[in-house]
Amino acid sequence: MYKMIDGSDDELFGQMTIDCPSKDRLNQIFMRQNIYGKRLDLVHKVCGKHMNEVHHQNELLNRHRLSPAGWTLEYRPMSQDNFYAHASKIDHGENNHEISFSLGIPAILLSIAIELSSEVHIQEYKNNNRNSIDDWFPHVDDQTDISEETINWVLDACLLLYFHEVCHVIFGHCKYQENSNDETRALEMDADFNAGSMFGLCLKGFSEPGRRFVSSVDTLTRVIKAGFLAGIALKALSGKSEKYHYPTTRIMSFYGGCIFPLTRLGDLKDFKNISEGDDCYGQFVTSVREPLLESLRNSSLKYYAGTEQEIESDYQELINLTSPLRHELKDGPLKDLAVPVIRA
Repeated sequence: MYKMIDGSDDELFGQMTIDCPSKDRLNQIFMRQNIYGKRLDLVHKVCGKHMNEVHHQNELLNRHRLSPAGWTLEYRPMSQDNFYAHASKIDHGENNHEISFSLGIPAILLSIAIELSSEVHIQEYKNNNRNSIDDWFPHVDDQTDISEETINWVLDACLLLYFHEVCHVIFGHCKYQENSNDETRALEMDADFNAGSMFGLCLKGFSEPGRRFVSSVDTLTRVIKAGFLAGIALKALSGKSEKYHYPTTRIMSFYGGCIFPLTRLGDLKDFKNISEGDDCYGQFVTSVREPLLESLRNSSLKYYAGTEQEIESDYQELINLTSPLRHELKDGPLKDLAVPVIRA
């Protein structure tokens, strides 16, 4: 079982839902947030869009990659208010898997995104010593306009987290029993990197306005922003542990994963000198992240901005230990556990 956050295996699960729950049902699921009116409309809209998008991606994945190899993958949205996702094998059949994904994920990411997109401080957080994870956009009323750009930002982050779980399945992680926490970290890095690749490639198939592919530079910008948003939630609800690198370190693998296939396809510049490429794309990532970091530092979640010293130390550990181990596993036991590629 793999989760986006650390936690016990005896989590209380809500019911699985196929379609987006009604507004009345969402109000019950998110009872602690007491959402109604415009706030409930927003959550319902984002959850519905997220579920439709992921159901579509899951159907395409089954049709073109998994079914030809005799595998299946079920996407199971869960009526829960927490930030929880995991991929696992289903009891019947060696190659049948499922991804459980709580509806709390898009809702929590929406609340964070609304605060970071706000041009003014949300006074309710300061007055009540709360933050945008504890208290979902209390300032929003019928007169508040939440941009489609903010909603698409949330959908991108949800898609990235969904692809992370997909990669645990298709690259054989769910069939492999780790022998150490270092191996667990290596599997998480592999899922992060490949999720970035899947995100970078899948946008070319999108047709809905606001979601469709614009350019490879825009795609890279979107994955940087999506990873940043997901990273905030992971920092607030998780952190570094023996099984996970710091979220800020982990999301760098999302970025690298997106860049890798786009350079190979000629959509982004491929540098013969690796250091030059690292510098170029490193500067681009920084340019996109800086305004987001500034918004985070001025928000109710400023505590989770992190420090450069701890991030650099963890990043070096990822480069020097986790990355080589990832390659050993991919070239070794995972090679025969991944979904085989069936050529038509």
